[in-house]
Amino acid sequence: MVKHMTIVDYGDGSDLKEKIYDWISENEGEILEIIDIEYENSGNIFYATVTYEERSD
Repeated sequence: MVKHMTIVDYGDGSDLKEKIYDWISENEGEILEIIDIEYENSGNIFYATVTYEERSD
């Protein structure tokens, strides 16, 4: 099943990639494949949406 996770960072967005990698590391047992990571921002709010396929064990 394909799922999405959105991670938010405020200010300059400099911590966003670290937050993404931390989330992936913490959830690697549930992730079969990372399909895409999209970055967006609106003012001082930075978003990353991770699209991934969930492992079905």
